[in-house]
Amino acid sequence: MAACFTALVMLAGPRQSAAQAPSESALKAAFLYKFANFVEWPAGTFKRDAPLLIGVMGDDGVSGELEQLVAGRSFEGRPIAVRRLREGDDATGLHVLLVGAGRDARLREVVASTAGPVLLVSEQENGLRLGAVLNFDPDPARVRFSASIAAAEARGLRLSARLLAIAETVEGRPR
Repeated sequence: MAACFTALVMLAGPRQSAAQAPSESALKAAFLYKFANFVEWPAGTFKRDAPLLIGVMGDDGVSGELEQLVAGRSFEGRPIAVRRLREGDDATGLHVLLVGAGRDARLREVVASTAGPVLLVSEQENGLRLGAVLNFDPDPARVRFSASIAAAEARGLRLSARLLAIAETVEGRPR
């Protein structure tokens, strides 16, 4: 299952030569783009003809790669737009939000200020504990992520079994 998801991410990513491996930013952008497909969103989340809005705060490398990746692509028949945010910017209307590595206080503020069905993804070492739904785990060899079922449910989201199967760790998984 993990190999299938990784293959999807690689296919979604920017074209790379055989000798050049995709950058960490490119891989994270591809994951962000694909994560939305593995979430069950509450009814009414998406307004008619409105784009899927993916926000990126604190990681210009990922936002640049993501802008290139989503150009001309769609999600469930709707366009995809990327919005770059700075600390303190309003995240209203976003469906997916990546909060780059930084201070714990910044992630806590974002968690507190973004209500509703927002797939909140972080790059903090303890991002799930701070309220993120998904967290990119530090690993110099490859891009990995962890998931929090409780954080997803608190936002009205349901993570698919396929996504949870490839997560490095899953908090709140029934035993």
